[in-house]
Amino acid sequence: MPLWMWITLISIAFSLPVIVTSYYQLLLFISAFFYPHDLEKETPDLNEFPSVSILIACYNEKNVIAESLEAMSHLDYPLSKLQVIIADDSNDETATIVDQAALNLKNLGIDTIVSRRDVRRNFKSGAMNKALLRVTGEFTLLLDADSRVKPETLKKGVHAITTHDNTSFVSYRVGHYNRYFNRITELFALSQDMGDTLSKMGSYKLNLPFSLQGGFTLVRTSTLREIGGWSEKTITEDADLSWVLYLRGTRGIYLSNSRIMSEDPSTLETWKKQVARVQQGWTKMEIDRFWSTLKNKEASIKSKFILFLIFFAPFSNVSWIVTTFISALAVIFHIEGPSSSIFSSPIYVGILTVPTAVFYLSGLYALKVQNIMTLRNVVMIPLLSYTAACMITRAAIGFTNGIMGKRGHFFRTPKRGLNKSTEMNYYMDLRMDRNDYIEAIFSSIGLVLGLIILYYGVWILSLSLLAYSILTLKSLNFRRTTPSETDLKVEEIHDENIQNA
Repeated sequence: MPLWMWITLISIAFSLPVIVTSYYQLLLFISAFFYPHDLEKETPDLNEFPSVSILIACYNEKNVIAESLEAMSHLDYPLSKLQVIIADDSNDETATIVDQAALNLKNLGIDTIVSRRDVRRNFKSGAMNKALLRVTGEFTLLLDADSRVKPETLKKGVHAITTHDNTSFVSYRVGHYNRYFNRITELFALSQDMGDTLSKMGSYKLNLPFSLQGGFTLVRTSTLREIGGWSEKTITEDADLSWVLYLRGTRGIYLSNSRIMSEDPSTLETWKKQVARVQQGWTKMEIDRFWSTLKNKEASIKSKFILFLIFFAPFSNVSWIVTTFISALAVIFHIEGPSSSIFSSPIYVGILTVPTAVFYLSGLYALKVQNIMTLRNVVMIPLLSYTAACMITRAAIGFTNGIMGKRGHFFRTPKRGLNKSTEMNYYMDLRMDRNDYIEAIFSSIGLVLGLIILYYGVWILSLSLLAYSILTLKSLNFRRTTPSETDLKVEEIHDENIQNA
């Protein structure tokens, strides 16, 4: 078989899973229009108030934890029915803040416990599992240190989970209290909006699996205990929890009209590291649970297929790199002519156009659903598509590490609160690591290939490579090549975390 045919077959093979995922997103987008928007739109009246434990994970979050805990006292729920447990692994002044906030809640009549460990092992999962031993509520509200719960939120979730059969959890919409802090937070907030609106609204309508998020979920405590709590073998414990819950044949409820507010990352560096962690965690989780999922008898075949499909999404980044790079090299080395490139095929380009249209339309719909359809927010949609380009290499590295079975480390995104004067050295001075240099190498090669392909007239391929390369290079903070004192301190903390994992 000629070499050009091998290249075509490889391109198609790498593109096919991504195309299937993309058209599944189209199905979800259409289904999102039929989501029942009246689901808990108003605060419901409860005849009974089951006990609820609020479990909050915290590690050195001095800028946000006090306000998050203070919000517990304003919940529209009988305080005698509440239990607050802080799984606190802090080793700075956060511990003192937590103790004082816990005392304040106790004085109000809320049963409050601070759960601490002598050794910080297995990151957040280990802390949550230890705290789970002390949970007494019928339901458990899972929060992060920056989660800010509105007064009516808990009541809405309790009503939803108690009035829907075979439901194991309730997922709330992710809110953003620092949405307009800077351009990065605006883009990140939009990406979360689109994810919630597209996948969760559509999945709920079709009764299909979706991934819950650990800081925005109400779950049945009995179910949580039956599955053994959180897996300590993954760095994406919330996605793994979702997988296990769906394997039990249960379903989740998504409340689009009820938010739990949180803080978005304010620098591109931290956002990219967060993306890589999720991609690696998802991929490793899929590999680890592959055979047990196939053998599972409680979940339907449809649910199993969707679980594999949605958590295989990180493959799209590797797919894009392989397909574009080998197509460019094939044209440059005259293995195939410019007109023979898969990117010159109207059919292939047409197939790829549909997911692109879904991306833009889902962004508009996400803004409409939340009544924030302003010119400023609409402009963010194309900017987000450009920002996604600079995530490709980092995400592909995460996927590759996951395939290789590497667990990775839990990259913590520390929170700053709403105070702009808060020191931000941790964010701004993150030292460049090996993955940054890999990004620089791939994007530099892509830039050269894109310019050459432009000469050959394969416009779609050239523009794809140039956009990816320029945006990735621009996203790299090269001033970080010279370590500062803060860089070295961050590296020490990172090494300590790896040793304690």
